[in-house]
Amino acid sequence: MAIRLHVGCGTVYLDGYVNLDVPVEGYSFLAADRPDLVAMNRTTVDRYYKHEESRASLEHGPGRPQACVVDAYAAVDALPYPPDSVEEIRSVQCLEHLSIKDGPRVLRHWYERLKPGGVAHVDVPDFEETARQLLAQPDEPSKDWYYRLIYGSQKNAYAYHKNGFSPARLERMLREAGFREVRHVANTIHFYPVTIAEGIK
Repeated sequence: MAIRLHVGCGTVYLDGYVNLDVPVEGYSFLAADRPDLVAMNRTTVDRYYKHEESRASLEHGPGRPQACVVDAYAAVDALPYPPDSVEEIRSVQCLEHLSIKDGPRVLRHWYERLKPGGVAHVDVPDFEETARQLLAQPDEPSKDWYYRLIYGSQKNAYAYHKNGFSPARLERMLREAGFREVRHVANTIHFYPVTIAEGIK
């Protein structure tokens, strides 16, 4: 059976994937212990966000309880799978939370875990397009939203952005990690600027 990993899953529990994230006391729980949270967070790749996101939901919260539910706890740089064993690694709005030094190391770790022909699906904010939109704003207060997109919500220790991407930079990093082919993917799930690419081993 194909192994597909959803790393840094947060509040999105994807059917057909092993959902992984780090333990956070009072916020993240094991699926085996909390089937109620699995039901609350369960969704599919075709409808990644079960509840549509908006600027208001990101700025003020979704207005409903949220929790992370995982199949297993694992950090993105320590996936508990041997080399050449994984069919797909899906990462959505995760890699930007790693430092400039750690990003390439994590992509290499993912590359090693994938089977030949395996895919790393990487979805990150588009720093360059966000900056362009910021600079186009008519006044300083209008820029605040774009600064938030660039630096993260900073609502907790995990909500800081430490790295920035453009389509060209993400492709270069994937190729430098060893991926033989990189294809860009259209954004169908976010309302803010992102860049999405798939690296094929």
